[in-house]
Amino acid sequence: MRVEESIEIDRPLQEVFDYVSDVGNYPRWMADALEVRKDTAGPPHQSDRFTLVIKSVGRRFDTPYERTSYEANRLYTDRAVGGPVPNQRWECTFQEVPGGTRLTRAVEAEMSGILKLLEPIQKRSAERGLRRDLQTLKNVLEAS
Repeated sequence: MRVEESIEIDRPLQEVFDYVSDVGNYPRWMADALEVRKDTAGPPHQSDRFTLVIKSVGRRFDTPYERTSYEANRLYTDRAVGGPVPNQRWECTFQEVPGGTRLTRAVEAEMSGILKLLEPIQKRSAERGLRRDLQTLKNVLEAS
């Protein structure tokens, strides 16, 4: 399953990238994110490890991630290394556009078992969630 959404944010590329790539900000703009526990210190970089705690379908899930790619002001990728849906990859790409930044966020996940049967429902839910989270992010950044 792959889902991708984009949004234009009326803020400079550097500001958008710095905010979005900092996993500590995830709960501020991702509706399902409850908390993030960083396992590596310092500013965002490749090989960062963290655990994202979300609430979904009324349950709490802890998923460990590793940042598998990181190019400042261009892109980063976080890959789940465990949790209820392992092998999910979240990629954010950033592009300067007139008046701001275009952010594209994509998720790829391999569903198995019962989740494979529910993939069409999961895909629609992921599309709605991505759009909602990107709109929240835009509102947060443009208000600052």
